Amino acid sequence: MDTSDNKSDIALKRCKSLLEHYLRLKMESHNRSSKTQFASLFLTAITPVLLLIPIDGQYVKILAAATSVGAAISTGLLSIYGWRETYLRSGYTYHALESEMNRYLTQSSDDYTNLEEEKAAQNFSKRIEEIYMAEVTDWRSEMQRIEQKRPNNVNNVTNDKPK
Repeated sequence: MDTSDNKSDIALKRCKSLLEHYLRLKMESHNRSSKTQFASLFLTAITPVLLLIPIDGQYVKILAAATSVGAAISTGLLSIYGWRETYLRSGYTYHALESEMNRYLTQSSDDYTNLEEEKAAQNFSKRIEEIYMAEVTDWRSEMQRIEQKRPNNVNNVTNDKPK
């Protein structure tokens, strides 16, 4: 059994798995962000138009209030779930992995040129894990930043100290 082929296959399989994950995350986040932004914009724009309709009755006011609430909810969802930021971050990670795989397959980087296949595969595996762990570290830092700004349930003050 040729171990260099196995290491290369393992590294390529891992990279392709990460690429699939980040592409799916990127596309889902983009779709959710786009739809929610459209809803916010549309509902915000239509609210004053509804209020200007020259019809007497509470139904127009109720409908205008509902569109206003819908705009607020969709704007809140954008903020809470961070789909736009997730789209950008997962897109960056996806393209970094894709670029690294291309450099490995074409041997167009100093990390892979003029090396034995096993060493090149090890370098490739190391590089894709560095890209992945950089994303994990960024995500963890973001979660800690959010946690620090979250109100403290006990005394209703903002946490200013890292945990």
